Amino acid sequence: MSVKEMDYQLHGFMIGKEIHFDIDNGRIYRLPANSTERSFIFGSIFFNATMLKLFIYLLLHARHKKVTKDELLKNVWEENNLIPSTQRLWQVLNNLNKKLRLLGLPGDFILNMKGSGYIINYLDVTPIYYRISDLSLTSGKEKE
Repeated sequence: MSVKEMDYQLHGFMIGKEIHFDIDNGRIYRLPANSTERSFIFGSIFFNATMLKLFIYLLLHARHKKVTKDELLKNVWEENNLIPSTQRLWQVLNNLNKKLRLLGLPGDFILNMKGSGYIINYLDVTPIYYRISDLSLTSGKEKE
């Protein structure tokens, strides 16, 4: 089977070395990378459905270019049968940035570029994919 024939599914994102965004469970968590510490603090934050869709959209589309307010309202709100509102967009983005700051990300992780859109203002964001065929192999072992 060629690479093109394999079906890949987005699992989440690594943000820096310590923060993992798990799409399937709708949460983001931080695990300290410094293994010399005798204890560590584990932080996990869950997202509501709209915030989850918005964060995924931004991580997929706003890492290398800005996305406009209208693009977000169309692709996050309208595409999910939600009523688009500039006020609601601002509210969700504000709450999302607050949650991200709790995990130690900068306050401008999602940067509002006044009048032109939003961009992820962080260089170290890596998408994580898994191969569907690998998942079916794992699922088969659990049944045995």
